[in-house]
Amino acid sequence: MSEEEKIENQNAESETPKAESTEEKSTENKSLNSELSNSNEEIEIQSLAITEQPKTENSKLQTENMEVHHHPDLHHKPKKWKEYFLEFLMIFLAVTMGFFAENIRENYVEHKSAREYASLLIEDLATDTVELNSDAHVLNVIITAGDSLGNLLSSDPKLIVGGKLYYYEYLSSTRWNLISHDATLQQLKSSGALRYLGDTSLIRKIMNYEESVQFIYLGQNRFEPQKIENWNLVQKVFDQSYFNSLDSLSDFAINVTMNDERAMRFMNNNYPLLNYDKDLLQQLRNWAYCSSRNYRVEIQLFNVARLQAIIAIAALKKEYHLL
Repeated sequence: MSEEEKIENQNAESETPKAESTEEKSTENKSLNSELSNSNEEIEIQSLAITEQPKTENSKLQTENMEVHHHPDLHHKPKKWKEYFLEFLMIFLAVTMGFFAENIRENYVEHKSAREYASLLIEDLATDTVELNSDAHVLNVIITAGDSLGNLLSSDPKLIVGGKLYYYEYLSSTRWNLISHDATLQQLKSSGALRYLGDTSLIRKIMNYEESVQFIYLGQNRFEPQKIENWNLVQKVFDQSYFNSLDSLSDFAINVTMNDERAMRFMNNNYPLLNYDKDLLQQLRNWAYCSSRNYRVEIQLFNVARLQAIIAIAALKKEYHLL
């Protein structure tokens, strides 16, 4: 074998181990790369597990804190009849007690209101009683004046002192009407609170007084046209200026008694009439007597009303223990 062949064989042998070593290195590199990739994947999985763990814990906490709504069990067990009866009895007692409590409260309020209304009614009735007494006195003065005027006109007016004719005509022609203080009673009727008084006999006594006052109003309305007609007749016979002088004697001449010194001075003056016609004077005479008769009827009605007011006041005081 030549030297050249030997050298080639040696080179071939030397290259073969290199190739083998290169292959071994490549396989080793592959295994290392796979191990590195596996380790990286494990690291990533662990990091994900670490990041996801708080979320799961938070979700668990949120789940624990959430309210759980349980659906009612619609399949009730059948109750015994005693349980139904007990429930009914409890509801019945509750409604009944509420009803009684409301009635007690209403009765208390109504009794309190009735007592207040009774006190106001007594004040109104007492005021009317005083007013009726005063009006009856005034009407008696008017009646006396009318009778005196009629008697004077029965004779020759020219022979009579004119002051007396003027004075008696002035008083007899006075238009005097009663006005009842019925504000409380009308309020009770309009509001329906009259039932608060409760006792029907008491209400009947109050209504009796109201009816007596209504009769007075009917009489006054009936006599009013006659008074107007009489006054128109008076203007034809008497001089108004002398009537004006009677107004100056007092705030109202009806308060001046016939025996008063000022009234006596006026009656002693011989004031002339505007007209001495016998027919006109006869009509005045008839009107004077008619006026006195009408006022006597009114006084009778006043007495009835005053008696009914006294009865109603006594009944109210007795019912509500008022002084």
